Parts: sequence; structure tokens; C-alpha cells
Amino acid sequence: MKDSLKILFIFKMENFIANIGPMYISAIAKQEGHQSFLCEINNEDPFEKIEKIKPDIIAYSSSTGESKHYFHLNKTIKEKHPNIFTIMGGPHPTFFSELIHDSTLDAIFIGESDEAFRDFLRAFSAGKPIEGIQNLMTKNTKTYDIRNLVEDLDCLPIPDYGLMYDNTPMGKSPLKSFMVSRGCPYKCTYCFNPSWNKMYQGKGKIVRRMSVDKTIENIVKVREKWPLSTVKFYDDIFSYRADEWLEEFAKKYKKEINLPYFILTRADLLNEDMIKLLKASGCRTISMSIEAGNVDVRNTQLKRNMSSDDIIRAHRLCDKYGIYTFTNCIIGLPNTKIEQDIESIDICIKSKVTWSEFLIFYPYPRTELGEQTINMGLYTPNYEKMHTSYMYRSELNCFNEKEKNAQQNIAELGAVATTLPFLRNLIVNHLIWLKHNRFYIFLYWLVKMYIIRNRIYVTKTTPMESLRIYWRSLKQEVFRHTAEKVKAK
Repeated sequence: MKDSLKILFIFKMENFIANIGPMYISAIAKQEGHQSFLCEINNEDPFEKIEKIKPDIIAYSSSTGESKHYFHLNKTIKEKHPNIFTIMGGPHPTFFSELIHDSTLDAIFIGESDEAFRDFLRAFSAGKPIEGIQNLMTKNTKTYDIRNLVEDLDCLPIPDYGLMYDNTPMGKSPLKSFMVSRGCPYKCTYCFNPSWNKMYQGKGKIVRRMSVDKTIENIVKVREKWPLSTVKFYDDIFSYRADEWLEEFAKKYKKEINLPYFILTRADLLNEDMIKLLKASGCRTISMSIEAGNVDVRNTQLKRNMSSDDIIRAHRLCDKYGIYTFTNCIIGLPNTKIEQDIESIDICIKSKVTWSEFLIFYPYPRTELGEQTINMGLYTPNYEKMHTSYMYRSELNCFNEKEKNAQQNIAELGAVATTLPFLRNLIVNHLIWLKHNRFYIFLYWLVKMYIIRNRIYVTKTTPMESLRIYWRSLKQEVFRHTAEKVKAK
């Protein structure tokens, strides 16, 4: 029995967006009287950290692509420190729970695990069995039960923002991310949300949102301790309509925060009533994913159910009101052609998108399109090989090497073409067919840095901190666009 546990969160930083999950879990641990620590393994030696802290529990939160790094590391940790209890939560264990039997982890958490983690800590610290706790699996359990969703998000603790911002370079960045809602009702086939919603059917309301006051409180808490010049709301959909919540938010945010902010929504939801409220309250950038320029790919294969007219209308509406736009397009979708990927470049140009990302499709577990890809024999699951980033080469066998090379080039030059449309013909007719090279990565990074720092976000930093940001971002882009190595420990 142990009254106060030491929990070490291990994290691999690959962008400037803080992972909200561990911050919530850390806050719950502290509520229960335990201590939380963080090791960012790109900048710290985890084994030195373990020797220094002597944790009782090591915790990971992982998507599919990055999971291999944690599995390799955890194997060595368990060899050297077999008594440390190791756990993992996040999308990968949620949708690929069989990993508990193929890894050296002691337990995994499935789905929303705020209260599951609290129950786990109480049982573990008291020396009681943890089997039977909802949303948790160990090597001794074959099935699991899911508890109801937390419907009142205001009852959750303020995330432990210090876990990330006191222990990583993200603390010095003037851009900070927040999530003020949970859940998405849409059925996009590349996303895990439909599987998530099926898993939680009958377990409570899927889409939930904090009160405006709780939203403001979160931002104030961060602004009091760390640099903040732009707020990024990272919710799947920040607002569905111009409702009472958005009206209250617009008034209180402008009065109490008054910083430029970034949101995500859908083009078919955005209308003039919404955009007037957003603009008046300080919205600087709206992200609306296009996903595919080809109508059949977008609406049949991806189930976006969105017209090209809606996409162009919404983006041009933002342009009319002086709001910048950001979009994602997926390329290399199963059995598609390069010509269809080029259609995505063209609709971005027609829509006057400020910045666009062209992401290569990866068949993630338990997503509808991922499962279809496997069933069609286009991909044999090997998540150990899957890149952390979705901007590297396609894993699908329906493409030849020439097509994969072109896709990789579009992942970089597509954004350049939409930002500088006069280069469109040169890029799509010639440059994407050349051998992939690091100059394309550098050109992509150069244009991206200009647009991101001068339009998409307001990032007030000193010249020295700006240089650090440029250097870190360049390293991250090289990592995202080149072959990935798993460090041996």
C-alpha cells in the first residue's frame, strides 16, 4: 500500500500541439494526492529520468503511428525495471486493444479514461486488483466494459497544463491549444469517430461542451503562467451553429481574453450568422477540411456529404470577412489516381484557402476505410512500420513507386501551389514527377513558416526564440517527410 505514487508520463514531441489527454490524467492524479512528472524523449534520456524520479507508474498516450517508439522503449524499461507498472491510453490502445497481449505493457486504457484512471490509482495504491475496472485491460483480462461518458465537462479538473508547458519547449511558444468539447457526430470513413460512437452507443451524449465560463477559466489559467498570443481551439468542431453558447462565448471571450483565436468546423456548417460572431470576438483563422477535391471520392469513399459549392462558398465567406483559412486534403486514398489528388489542389485554389496540408492516407485500425483497405488486400497491418506522420510514403500496394513518389511530392508542393497559384502548372505537370528530394521539403517549410507565422497565427516571440522555433520546425518537417527510425535503447 502506498499513499503517494510517482507517475512518469513519457512523451515524444513532434509538433507544437500539447496532448490534452495526459494533462487531464495528471490533474486527476494530483487530485488523488499523487505526483506527476514528464519525460520528453526527444530532449531527455528516459533512463536517467527514471533513475532520478524512481516512478511507480510509467504512462504513455499514443496514436497508432507513434506507438512503436513507446513499445520499443517500454520493452527495455521492463527489462531494467520490472517492478515499474507501465500503462498506455489514447487512440491506438482504444482501437487496437489486442496490443496488450503482444507488448510489455501491464495495462491499457480504452476510450475516455478520466474516471477509469482515478479508479485505477485508488486500487493500485491500496494494493487491490485492478482487473474489473471499466475501460481498463490487463494481460489477465480477455474483455472489457465501457463506462458511461462524462456528460458534464465542467466537473472535470482543469488540465495540468504545467505537465507539458513546464517541461517542453511548448511552454515558451505563444501558441497554446485548448479543447472545450468532446465528440463528433459525423461518419467520415478515415476517422475513428464512427467506431468511437458505436462503442459508446447508449452510454451517454456523444457531443458535449464546456460552459463558456469554464472555457474562459482554462485560458486565463494558462495566460497567467505562460506566454500566450494566439489561442488554438483543437476541438473536432468548435461550433455547429450560431447558438446561445456561441453568442455568450463571443461576448465573454472578447471582454476577458481578447486574443486572436483559431477554430475547426465544417464548410457545410459555416454561415454568415456564425462568421459574424466569430469575427467580432477575435477569430483569426478557421480550419475546414476539404479532404478530397473529387466529388465522388469525397462523398462516396470518405462519406463527407459535402458539395464543392459549399466548400468554395464557406472559404470565400471567410475571405470576405477577413478570416484566414486552413484546410486538410487526403491524398493516396485506396485505388485513386494522381489526377484526383490534383483535383484537391485545384479546389483549394478556387476556394482561396490561406494554407493547405496534403496528407497521405494511412489505414488506421478500426476506421471504416482502414478496415476496407485491409479487406481489399491493399494493406497488410504492420503498425510497427507505419510512420508517425501521415506525410511520408503510402503503405498501400495499389500504387507503384512512381505514384508513391508523386504523392510524396504533392504532400509538399501541393501547399506551395495553393499558396502561390501561378506555380500550379509547373508543379502538377513537372515537379511532382521528379524524384523526391529535400529541396521540396525545404521549399514547403519556407512557405509554411511565412504563412503560419504571418497569417494563420499571431506568434509574438523574441528574435532568439523565433530562431529556435524555425529550427525546431525545420527538424520536425524533415522528420515528417523522410524515413523514420526507431531509436535503440
